[in-house]
Amino acid sequence: MSNPFLESAFTPPLPFRKRRPFLFWGGVILAILICNSGFQALRNGPLRGPLVGVIHVNGVILESAEITAFADELRLDDKVKAVVVRVNSPGGGVGPSQEIYMAVKRLAEAKPVIVSMGSTAASGGYYIAVAGREIYAMPSTLTASIGVKMQVPNAEELMRTIGLSSKTLATGALKDAGNITREMTPEEEAYFQSLITGMFDEFVKAVAQGRKLSEEDVRALADGRAMTGRQAMEAGLVDVMGDMHAAVKRAAELGGLPADARAELLEGPVPPDSLLRDLAGALMRAGFERQAELQQAQFFY
Repeated sequence: MSNPFLESAFTPPLPFRKRRPFLFWGGVILAILICNSGFQALRNGPLRGPLVGVIHVNGVILESAEITAFADELRLDDKVKAVVVRVNSPGGGVGPSQEIYMAVKRLAEAKPVIVSMGSTAASGGYYIAVAGREIYAMPSTLTASIGVKMQVPNAEELMRTIGLSSKTLATGALKDAGNITREMTPEEEAYFQSLITGMFDEFVKAVAQGRKLSEEDVRALADGRAMTGRQAMEAGLVDVMGDMHAAVKRAAELGGLPADARAELLEGPVPPDSLLRDLAGALMRAGFERQAELQQAQFFY
């Protein structure tokens, strides 16, 4: 006959992860963070040889801080001999696009910069590209689309239908320009058109300078049209039909790396370590951006 007391005395204890789940998983997360920090330290460690930096510009351009910071990091890193800017973007905000353009331009003054276009490098994406020394694209890449646009929604009819009204007090005739609760006045329309024209002129100048074209030639192409990579090359907006591999090889060549050596890449910007911090930041930015959209007209390349 079995003795329950003896059986309980010899029952093996539960594993630590079950007895102290919070301590166990907390330790696992801490170990991952420590390993990640160690990896980030090694990626620029003393044992690494000459590098080719790769800056990724992906998606709609709404922010610039991480990309510009990484561009400046590559510019100051003596191990980085050349840089590839990989653009896969349909464009985005005027301000962020210009900031990234300026950061790439500073970088190109210090080191060879090759631009590699992905499936799309149009409008603001092309604005950034012209800061590089050479531009590589695929034959079917969608690029160019040189121009500026703004959108001002009009909810006046909807508000009237649901019985809502709005009254705005402002210190000047143009302070309330872009109000979505009413039609735009001719004065406001002329005001916004003048802003767009100024932004467009900056775009044209940047393309003319980067591609060594006259402003008249650029304006002839700058009606907002998108082009394939091959059409853009024929128009003088792209240099070479080639993929990312060809762009890296060219950057390594210009950076003085041996032709028979496989270039080591330093890619970025590195995403934030904390997923929760990234998610929280994204939610906060979305809230602020949504509030700003309701109060101010938005300009886009």
